[in-house]
Amino acid sequence: MAKDKIIFNMATFPARIKALEESVPKILAQCDELHIYLNQYTEVPAFLSREKKITTYLGVDHIGDMGDCGKFYNCDNWHNEPAYIFTCDDKILYPPDYVEKMIATIEKYQRKAIVSFHGRMLHTDRPSTSYYFDCKLFRGCLGFAAEDMFMHEIGTGVMAFHNSTLPEIDAAKFNKMFPLTNMTDIYFSIWLQKLKMPMLNPARKEAWLKIS
Repeated sequence: MAKDKIIFNMATFPARIKALEESVPKILAQCDELHIYLNQYTEVPAFLSREKKITTYLGVDHIGDMGDCGKFYNCDNWHNEPAYIFTCDDKILYPPDYVEKMIATIEKYQRKAIVSFHGRMLHTDRPSTSYYFDCKLFRGCLGFAAEDMFMHEIGTGVMAFHNSTLPEIDAAKFNKMFPLTNMTDIYFSIWLQKLKMPMLNPARKEAWLKIS
């Protein structure tokens, strides 16, 4: 296990509670902290409140329903101490070597890239007419990838980086960074593009990650 802290961040909502019950134990086995933003909940589920590693944020007590942007709610604390920051998805089942492989990839690229197992390359010779249906290349997190590849856009549900790689994110500016909910991947990737930050999609075997 790495010396620097391993901090996971997630957003969820009640319809995903069964998936959440499956995914959380797999994350807890590999992290020091798990922060969960609870959209649409009125109380914290009992299985979350029992875990010392978990910090929960009831949307009704904070800034309301943030959708998937909630995984960034704790971002103003990400630079408190050296740490690997992971943003994750409540429906993904992370394998037991997930953190190990992520950190190895981060270090392979000398902490100069943001790593994600989900990504797209857009056309470079013409505009892409559709985010979903007109990209040059799509590499989803569930599929096989033979080699590491840099992307134009990445998915935040399977993303990680060392906190020394990025400038601090001001949580007070959420509305500007994420003007619409549930479009976090696009907005965060645009921000990384503006920073000229490389986005790396690593090699992996088929079905290494699974959906709950």
